[in-house]
Amino acid sequence: MGTTVGTVLISYDINKSHSTVKAALENLGYHDNFKNSNDPKTYLLPNTTMWHSNKSSDQAMSDLKSVCRSLQVTLEKAVAVKATDFVGI
Repeated sequence: MGTTVGTVLISYDINKSHSTVKAALENLGYHDNFKNSNDPKTYLLPNTTMWHSNKSSDQAMSDLKSVCRSLQVTLEKAVAVKATDFVGI
């Protein structure tokens, strides 16, 4: 279902250790901010939302599950989607 590699956006709810989980995902190449074309401002994503430029949604979900398992964090819910073209404020 989610095997196409490209830009992926993942959003999740966990029961604890939010900053630790986010740091572990950043170590895997995920980002919590972005820039729009022709705009010097950096935009932060919502607290438990990150993106990666070269993953499939299946890989992103697997990464999140692995991080949560290793940190003994309960993953309550999550969604990972292909996000080839997105903008935000």
